[in-house]
Amino acid sequence: MTSTPSVAYGGVSILHAAGCGWGCSTPIDLSCKAIINREKKENHSDDSGLLSQLPSSILSLTGQEIDSDISISVESEIPASMGLKSSSAVAVSAIKSVINQFGIDLNSRQIVEVAAEMQMRSGCSMTGSFDDNWAAMGLNSAIIRLESELPSEPFAQTEINNMYCTIIHRGRRRSTPKLSDFEKMRSKFKIAKKKLISGDVMAAFKENGLAVAESTQDLEGLKLLKTLDSMGLASSITGSGPSIAILYEEDQIDLVSDFSRSFERIITTKVLQRPCMEGE
Repeated sequence: MTSTPSVAYGGVSILHAAGCGWGCSTPIDLSCKAIINREKKENHSDDSGLLSQLPSSILSLTGQEIDSDISISVESEIPASMGLKSSSAVAVSAIKSVINQFGIDLNSRQIVEVAAEMQMRSGCSMTGSFDDNWAAMGLNSAIIRLESELPSEPFAQTEINNMYCTIIHRGRRRSTPKLSDFEKMRSKFKIAKKKLISGDVMAAFKENGLAVAESTQDLEGLKLLKTLDSMGLASSITGSGPSIAILYEEDQIDLVSDFSRSFERIITTKVLQRPCMEGE
């Protein structure tokens, strides 16, 4: 017996949480679907060991035990190891499929918490990826503060409406950066955070990209970001890289299309935004 697929989404970074303890990601229209199988077999698309952490993470945070005699199949159109929040999408879609199957009552914040627990236990995240997990829910871009008593609760939510997103696919991440790499650029991430809190989301997005490029010593990425800025386009390195995301409005479609033509692999999609309803 299989369940109805549960869906989560990819995202791009507005502010990397490892930089100064504040983070924000926006969801994009790339989906990940998880299905529960009652027959015991291997979990698919789980090279990271993320899904194996699901039962213990749910038990730890909710006290609920789930049937171990199941497996979870995941189908995702979100490329892995590119900074597009693929692990958050896998975790959130899997959690949603399990709670639907077993009748476990979790609101959106609790789903985000379980996903963070899964990612920390499996080593998929430096910070718990609370902001990425909110993006995976397909909701408004949540601003999170890691040093708060409840980092899963958004400090605020910001809307990015009617925008397109083109991603320059630069291959998979060769190695995972360390937290200390980002902390060295703390002052620059703080500039991005200040702009985000003031409501200038696109300025924060651009500042974040420059700070990530310097943190990861991505000289090619830094050059691309500066070129895009000179063209009047808002771009950033998403996650820890290597993908570069461009956010733009309809009247900039041709400009982005002309620029991205020189790259072999690009992904063009849209920003998703849906307000969190009461009780979620």
